[in-house]
Amino acid sequence: MEFGELLRELTLVLNTLHRRRVCSGRQTLSQCFLLLSIPDGGVDMSTLSSHLGLDNSTMTRLVRTLENKDLVGREKAKADRRVTLVSLTEKGEELADEIERTIDSMGEEVLSGMSTERREDVHESLETVLWSLTKATLKHPS
Repeated sequence: MEFGELLRELTLVLNTLHRRRVCSGRQTLSQCFLLLSIPDGGVDMSTLSSHLGLDNSTMTRLVRTLENKDLVGREKAKADRRVTLVSLTEKGEELADEIERTIDSMGEEVLSGMSTERREDVHESLETVLWSLTKATLKHPS
């Protein structure tokens, strides 16, 4: 398989696993990733849109949906009232923590079938691929 095909298949399998096991019908995959992308103290909507590769109108709808579920809150930035900041509510923090634990558990499950040496090789290789993909994303922003 060509490397591009491997990346595509990896993306499809990971998305399927996340939909079935991580989000499991409670939230959409986009909603789960959004919750995981909000740091302590919040983040502005433009940064979130860029990070998730979504346009601003899609981000606004996604945030509104999570706001209606009391998982996130929105407020205008004090320094620049044109900027909207998004932060997790207490309920959102609890859900994000639960999602993180599920992802960590899934990762441990994947690694459990490998030798310790192989785990280290896979971890190092994935870090290298992630670095390269991040570099490519920064080079060609949406």
